[in-house]
Amino acid sequence: MSTAPTTQLFAQRLALGTAQFGLAYGLNNQAGQPSTGAVAEVLAAAQAAGLTLLDTAATYGNSEARLGELAGQNSAFELITKLPAGPPAQVAQQLAESLGRLRREKLYGVLFHAFKPLQEQPAAWQALQAARAAGQVARIGVSLYHPHEAEWLLAEGYDLDLVQVPYNVLDQRFAAVLPRLAAQGVEVHVRSAFLQGLLLREPTALPDFFLPLAHKLTQLRALAAEADVPLPALLLLFAAYAPGVARAVVGVDSVENLHENLVAAQYAEAAEALRPALLALAESTDTFILPYAWPPRP
Repeated sequence: MSTAPTTQLFAQRLALGTAQFGLAYGLNNQAGQPSTGAVAEVLAAAQAAGLTLLDTAATYGNSEARLGELAGQNSAFELITKLPAGPPAQVAQQLAESLGRLRREKLYGVLFHAFKPLQEQPAAWQALQAARAAGQVARIGVSLYHPHEAEWLLAEGYDLDLVQVPYNVLDQRFAAVLPRLAAQGVEVHVRSAFLQGLLLREPTALPDFFLPLAHKLTQLRALAAEADVPLPALLLLFAAYAPGVARAVVGVDSVENLHENLVAAQYAEAAEALRPALLALAESTDTFILPYAWPPRP
């Protein structure tokens, strides 16, 4: 008997990333920022598919304002945003500004956008705790880039509700700590399932900087083809169903793109059978898996 999730169940495992709504974002982005009409169409399709959570940030261009205009009063969606850590009064002010742009009185989650500023100004955490106590936000946490950051937060006893981390076939650095976070009651969201589109690139058409990855990307495509699983579906399922993960954040710039992601549900069993082989593709060279270390796009 099949145990593959329905499309709607799978949609509830996803959060819709909205950096694309406010910026021209991603390694493979050729079209630039989508129009307001295109964003409205994506949100309508997401709602129809059963997707309930939108992920944004104050630094994603005009993404917050667009979401406020198009989804601010739509109770079908819950929202997460991200802010820079700083003095508590500054954090409270920035949260108030985000709430205003999003046209919401309460958010599902607020994350600090990076770990280091929080470590340098730990009083910033008090502002998020106060917002949670006041009912402005249900879950508070941090967007992380390195496993040692999660380890530090656990060791320091931070009362996290939510973290977001990168996780994909090449970047498996967080694999060991995610189940520990989940066991502490932390809701784990993973981003970068496609590594900003790098994992979808033809191995023969890689920029020179990424050529050392060609053999792994070739193996990845061979595994997907042999199992008859579309490559995007395989990558998204690998991230969304990793141990300890509650949701995968996936960014789209069109309705077609959204449906390509949702169709992954029907391949869940086949993709899970490939997990051991995919685990073996982990890349240990940080410069290839951390986008901030990549050379500028030409």
